[in-house]
Amino acid sequence: MTNKKWADLLSFTTSYSYVNTELQTGSVQNKVYGMAERENKAFNISALYQKREFFTKGLSADISISQTWDHSIVTDSAFRQYNWRGEYIGASRNEITGRARSIRHTKRPLTIGRANFDYLLNQTHIFNINYMLERVENKRSDDLDSDFAPSKDIFTKHIIGLSYKQSFWNDRWSNTFFVKDYISHLKIGQQDLSWITNSNAVPRSSTSDNWGYGLSSRFHIAEWLSVKGSAERSIRLPLAREYMGNGTTVYPNFALSPENSRNYNFGLFGTINLAQKHNLTYETGLFYRGVKDYIRLVITESEGTSQYQNVNDVTVRGIEGELRYDYDDFLQIIANISYLDEKSKTKYQADGKPTTTYNNRVPNKPWLYSNVELNLRKKNLLGRKENQLKVAYYFQYVHWFYLTWKDYGVFNPEYVIPTQYIHNASITYSLKNEKYNLSLECNNIFDRMTYDNYRMQKPGRSFFCKFRIFIN
Repeated sequence: MTNKKWADLLSFTTSYSYVNTELQTGSVQNKVYGMAERENKAFNISALYQKREFFTKGLSADISISQTWDHSIVTDSAFRQYNWRGEYIGASRNEITGRARSIRHTKRPLTIGRANFDYLLNQTHIFNINYMLERVENKRSDDLDSDFAPSKDIFTKHIIGLSYKQSFWNDRWSNTFFVKDYISHLKIGQQDLSWITNSNAVPRSSTSDNWGYGLSSRFHIAEWLSVKGSAERSIRLPLAREYMGNGTTVYPNFALSPENSRNYNFGLFGTINLAQKHNLTYETGLFYRGVKDYIRLVITESEGTSQYQNVNDVTVRGIEGELRYDYDDFLQIIANISYLDEKSKTKYQADGKPTTTYNNRVPNKPWLYSNVELNLRKKNLLGRKENQLKVAYYFQYVHWFYLTWKDYGVFNPEYVIPTQYIHNASITYSLKNEKYNLSLECNNIFDRMTYDNYRMQKPGRSFFCKFRIFIN
C-alpha cells in the first residue's frame, strides 16, 4: 500500500525455501565426505513501514521487522572414510565430527527489527536516531545420538545510534557526528564439547555494553575534486555463526570477544569531463585500523573443522582506488585495485612467552587484488528501439597469499595460495525495454586453476544460460 494519509509505504513479504545439499568436503579439501547431507528449510515473514512528516513536520520514519524460522538437519550416519574417487573403507566414526552416528537438528528462529527516524530541522541541520534488534535462538537436538543432550542458546543484539549532520553552502561541505551503543546478551544452554566451545569458561548468562563514536567530513571543491575523511572508535559484535557455529563444520566459541577498533579514512574523488560524452570518474582512499580482539576463522586441518577465534592485536593499513570511463551510453570501463597490510601485532602469549606470529600477515586473506570490467551496450537493434545488446568482460587478479601464518609454513609451498588470473564474459540480449532477457555467460574462460580461501579449489570453466522476465 502506497501514498496513504497514514503511510507512504506499507508492505508485507513472505517467503519459503527448501534446499537439500550433499556435503562434499569439510573446511579443507583433503577432508572428503561421501554420505553426509544437509537439509535446510526456512520460512520468513516481514513488514516495512515508511512515512514522511511522521506526526510532525520534518520527521520521517522507516521501520521494519522480520521473523525467520530456519531449520537445518545434518545427517552424518555413515561409518565410512571416502576419497575423491568415491571409494571408501569402513571406519569406526562418522564422517564430519569423527564421533557417533547422528541426525542433528538445529533450529534458529531469527528476529530482526529496525527503526530509523530522521528529523530535518532545516536545510543545514539533520538529526537521526536509529535502533536495531537482532535475536537468534539456537535449538539443538539429535534423532540418533542418544548421548546428545538437547539445548537452547540465545544471542541478542541491541544497537542504538544517534547522529547529527551539518550541511553548508548547498551541501558542498557536510559533517556528521555520531555515537552508538552496542548491547549484547548471550545465554548458553549447551554444555557438550565444552573444552572446544568454551561454554564452561564463561558465565551461562552474560551481557556486554560497548560504546562507539566518530565523525566524518566531506568537502566538494570542484566537480573534479572532492575530499572526504573520517575517524571513529568502532565495535563489531560477533555474528551468530561466529558464536554458535554452523551446526556442522564450524564449532561454537562462546568465549569470543567483540572487535574493538580505531579507524581512520581519507579519500579523494571526482569526475573529469574529458570531452563531449567522455567522462572519467575516480576515487581513491587510504585507511588505517587498529583492532583489538580481531575475529578470524581458524582451521583444524586434521579434522576439517574450524572455529572463530580472537587475535589480541592487529593493525590494518591500506590503499584502494577505482577508475571508471564512460562514453555516452555505449562503453564503460571500470578498473580497481586494493592493497592491504594486515598484520598481527600481538607480541606475547597469555603465559608471557613471545608470539611466533608477531608482525606476520593475517593468513587466508588476499592482500593485493584487482578487477577490470568492460561493458558494451548497443541499442536500437534490428530497427527496434526497445531492443538492446550488452557484452561484458571481467578480469580478476588475486596475488598469492599465505594459507597459514608465515612463520608456521614458510618452507612449505602447500601453505601458499598461488596467484590467480580469472577471465569471465557474458552477452545479454533484451527485448521490449528489458522485459525479456536472454544471457549467455562463461566463467573462467581459460580454465585456470583457481582457489577460494583455505586453498579450496573452485570449479574450472563453466557455462550458464539465463532467461529472465520482468512481469511488471
